[in-house]
Amino acid sequence: MTIPVTILSGILGAGKTTLVNAILTDEHEHDVAVLVNDMGEVNVDAEFISREFEEQDVIELSNGCICCGMAGELEEALLELATGHEFEQLLVEPSGISEPKAVARQFVQGRAAPFYELDTVATVVDARQFYDAFEKGKPRRHGTDEDGRPLSDLIVDGVEFCDTLILNKTDLISDDEQAVIEETLRAFQPSARLLSTTYGEVNAEYILGTGGFDPAEVEASASWKQALEAHRSTQEHEETEQIHGDKQSHGRHHGHDDGHDHVHPPEIYNVDSFVYHQPAPMHPERLADFLRTTPAELLRAKGWLHVAGRPKHALTLSLAGHEAEVTVAGRWIASLPTDQQDQYRKLRDPNWTEEYGDRETQIVCIGKSLDEQALKRELDACLLEETESVEAADNPFPVSERERVRLS
Repeated sequence: MTIPVTILSGILGAGKTTLVNAILTDEHEHDVAVLVNDMGEVNVDAEFISREFEEQDVIELSNGCICCGMAGELEEALLELATGHEFEQLLVEPSGISEPKAVARQFVQGRAAPFYELDTVATVVDARQFYDAFEKGKPRRHGTDEDGRPLSDLIVDGVEFCDTLILNKTDLISDDEQAVIEETLRAFQPSARLLSTTYGEVNAEYILGTGGFDPAEVEASASWKQALEAHRSTQEHEETEQIHGDKQSHGRHHGHDDGHDHVHPPEIYNVDSFVYHQPAPMHPERLADFLRTTPAELLRAKGWLHVAGRPKHALTLSLAGHEAEVTVAGRWIASLPTDQQDQYRKLRDPNWTEEYGDRETQIVCIGKSLDEQALKRELDACLLEETESVEAADNPFPVSERERVRLS
């Protein structure tokens, strides 16, 4: 029989440990083991939980992150727990910089996966911190690691991959601010259960043994993925109509006549979204300037970039609040030798143009009261003109998979 697992994610200071303690003191019939991960040499959270609950199985993993560098140690700890301890539920508190999707993968694909069943992925959000990061544009930071991921991107990463959202520390915000936060959270993740609390006081029944985690559903539930899927469906529909139209003897033209190259997904919780799509390359300096000065109404932008001067690599854009991060996603198929191009095109069936191959910029934009046409004009202004060269341009964008570029 497999052991249900709850992953309790959230960035530093969100209140995860306080919530773990609240769950352990709540009256429920579950025999819970706790696995706590911390980035420091001393696992303060685990020490605190152990002292409060001496009879609890508390496993410490310190001085590393279980979603990447300590994946092996996590696997060994999970095997040790499953084979050497008796308990009914496992509650995992990753470090504040862990990516919940990567931690969840250990319970689906790792060696210990046969012993466990991923039951709940809950993300704790610090209400004050979230409001400051997304509404004021002034995030409060914890620690001094300026080379790490943007704070707002870490927050949204957890919000988008979960089936339960816990808005904590609501005593630090007004009712109006809470309404704005909840609306914004729903814009990022419309499908998750949303709970509000102070001091991490959440009934254990919402965290343990819920049976609410569906990997495929959660993977596709983030708003940016829904918008991108709607855009792709529209593209496929238009292509099918065009093929059908080409076969007609009268040669009628089928398609939309609004002059747009993107789709309008249904409005979600008073937040607008659209997809910007353009195969032509972006001028690196103008694009970087745009990403540093995005309008306050743009809360989230996620997708791929075709940047001039980087012909080999597709770049991934993740903008959350007022901070953007760009990384290398991999090689463009069009940059490979011809024989390999044919092979990969059969496997992936990418959008393909004669001039650029599969190179393209495709960005999902999510925001409140977005001026879509104005934003589209700003992005179009970043396109490389035919007479321009970027050889002498300042190009801040990454050239290897190890690089992360932050623009804020």
